[in-house]
Amino acid sequence: MTAAPAAKPAGSALKVSTLAPLGALTVMVSPWGFSTLKALLLEPIRINPPVWLRILLGLVVLANVRSTPFAWHIRVLYPAFKAVFRARPWLSTPEPHALTHAAIKPQLKTSKLPLGKDVFLDTSSHNFVATLDECDWNGHLSNSSYSRSLDYTRMAHNSPRFLKLYYDGGWVALGGSAFNFHREIPLLARYTIRMSLEAWDDKWLYVVGRFVAPAKGSAKNATASAPTNAVTEMLQPGEQLYCTSISRYVCKSGRRTIPPWLAIATSGYGTHEATRSNWEKAEKLRAYYLEKEKKAYLAKSGKKSISAKVEAKLIKKAALLRQYRLESERQGTDEEAWMNKSYWQSDEWETRRKQGLERLGVSVGILPPLEK
Repeated sequence: MTAAPAAKPAGSALKVSTLAPLGALTVMVSPWGFSTLKALLLEPIRINPPVWLRILLGLVVLANVRSTPFAWHIRVLYPAFKAVFRARPWLSTPEPHALTHAAIKPQLKTSKLPLGKDVFLDTSSHNFVATLDECDWNGHLSNSSYSRSLDYTRMAHNSPRFLKLYYDGGWVALGGSAFNFHREIPLLARYTIRMSLEAWDDKWLYVVGRFVAPAKGSAKNATASAPTNAVTEMLQPGEQLYCTSISRYVCKSGRRTIPPWLAIATSGYGTHEATRSNWEKAEKLRAYYLEKEKKAYLAKSGKKSISAKVEAKLIKKAALLRQYRLESERQGTDEEAWMNKSYWQSDEWETRRKQGLERLGVSVGILPPLEK
């Protein structure tokens, strides 16, 4: 029988573990170690590559400039800041009728809001090129790059159209997206993404992005007379469809879900005279809740005036969508009447939004069951 090896004293293991860092520290503080650390940490790295390598590195950086750190963040956030900047009267004081309600700060230029527009025809177009960094080894736009481009176009489309929603205390969250790829986008090909809001139900807004090739010469006449179907009927003459994408958004204020019909009505959309009255109703409600908060503050504080700092807090607290309550939370008061769909004029949209649901269900097939 082989004898078991004798156990090493515990002190020897402790001695080894103690000597290792002490030895490393001794090397670091020695003249040679100190000069080496100084060269690594303080002195600049001097590299003098040949000209051909410099050119090659420059071309690699240039080809992938859209993929450099923070490039995505700048591209996506820029449209949101642009929408706010253009809507605020920074450099001039427009006529009072050209601004939103005087009692609600900040005031916005009505020309930068979708007042009086048709929600289904209010589209936006964004031009791109299938660059090298976005294409795969097959020489066409990578599947992941479709989503990447949509990050920008969705922000650019939604920001100016639902800007008032933001100031009303609401926001939109992306709840899902789907793609139907019709044909590839070749390397270096130009393409356009056309964005539009085409349907909604009791919870979701459906924003559609169509990736299309710009129409060229004789193709306009050839395609203009071609038969249409649920996939191609939204194209302009001469365009070739690459991909159809549906993004569904939910409107939120805090943890409450805001119905799409309320978000659209209070944003100012509507071409019919009856539908345009939604905007006046929303402005009166905004002023009413702000005045209510001011009176409550003065009564509670005993003060005779309100400072600018306190007023800013009251404006945020009195934001229209922050007052919205779910049906289970309501008390049945007259003040809650605007929280019902019947308070707002929506006949202009009902037939077309249902048609939009049918069309998108056929072209992409990801939507929930159609409404009965």
